[in-house]
Amino acid sequence: MDDLSTERVLADLELTRGLTIQMLAIGTLGMLVGWTLFSGLYQFTTGNAVTFQFAPVSVGWLATPLNILVLVFLGTAVLAPHEWLHGLAIRYYGGEPRYGVGVAHFVLPYAYATTDHEFTRNQFIVVLLTPLVVMTLVGIPLMILLEWGWLAIPLTLNAAGAVADIWMTLMVVSYPVHIRIVDHERGVRILGKDSDRPRSLSITSLVWDALSGAAVALFVVGILLALGGPILLSALGVESMTVGKPGTITYLFAFVNTAEEISISVGPGVLSVGGLLGLLYAFVRSYRRGKRSLTDTA
Repeated sequence: MDDLSTERVLADLELTRGLTIQMLAIGTLGMLVGWTLFSGLYQFTTGNAVTFQFAPVSVGWLATPLNILVLVFLGTAVLAPHEWLHGLAIRYYGGEPRYGVGVAHFVLPYAYATTDHEFTRNQFIVVLLTPLVVMTLVGIPLMILLEWGWLAIPLTLNAAGAVADIWMTLMVVSYPVHIRIVDHERGVRILGKDSDRPRSLSITSLVWDALSGAAVALFVVGILLALGGPILLSALGVESMTVGKPGTITYLFAFVNTAEEISISVGPGVLSVGGLLGLLYAFVRSYRRGKRSLTDTA
């Protein structure tokens, strides 16, 4: 008989030291990509670049420490609404959220919202993605309409913090809908019947895929811009083009082809493009591994 009497732990993911370091690496890559997307979107729609100048210049030397204090505040304040939204989703499905903070293995500071409530697969996916979806959908219009460039900072950190949520979503989506998930302060436990195929939760594979994919994408994008860009733009009769703002991380490349000058320059935006493609490659690979795992079981 295939019933709950055969239920067992299919996977138990805890924040080990190795996992903490890998989460830090993938979160850093997500931060680079997020900052480029949000600050680039703000610059494209408003014509202004995001700056870190919050204090008036008239305060003199105090401007620098005040600017740093504001940056620290924006970076930490985003944790409260992020975890609160997790808690709202938990409460929506009948759980009682508990909140807390900690430092994993003296490496990665983190905040959490957890509960003793058990979730179905789809319920847990909603809990995971609620902060990323809600804060992004609310934050982007506010940033653009009110020209609050500073919102790019919490939006970036919220997206970077959600990288782990996205990865976990890709992991659990391959399990059958009837599995149950228990979240706790130290990790996540997946429960199901003996007939359910256990899925390997390999953050190592995700990090390796993301970093290797980003490296290959960075090389390819750089070559295409440096070699293919001038040929294509010259054939189209374009005399000059600049993508992104020079001196910022959104600067992708600039091309000039006139009687006096022929030049091509590539900016740090290439790093962000490579990082984005690397993350996409890693997430697609994780999803395909899950689908292949299910196919092998069938």
